[in-house]
Amino acid sequence: MANRWAEIVLVGYGIVGRILKAVTAEARADGINVGVLRPITLYPFPKASFQRLAERARIFVVVEMSNGQMVEDVRLALNGVRPVEFFGRSGGNVPSHEEVLALVRGLARSLPAKQRGVPSP
Repeated sequence: MANRWAEIVLVGYGIVGRILKAVTAEARADGINVGVLRPITLYPFPKASFQRLAERARIFVVVEMSNGQMVEDVRLALNGVRPVEFFGRSGGNVPSHEEVLALVRGLARSLPAKQRGVPSP
């Protein structure tokens, strides 16, 4: 679901990836340019996928059920080209759809107006 036109890229694996897929669908219905990058394997890390998306994306958001083990890999892959936010829950707590969607909506509001909206096909 990561599209080259996404300005906000959500990153997550496992069960979090399923949550991000639902968040992305709802956010897109609201006109927010968002996509998901769900790595299937973490080694070797899919550095090229992140770099390709960074050509258009304005921000990456790593969502994890941990204290942020993958966020550093994402930051290294992007090499400072784009900001990387972290949203995590530890202790087996799953981030809720509503929490992540609220975060995405807040980030979308913080983008300059010319960068908002889903492009016409």
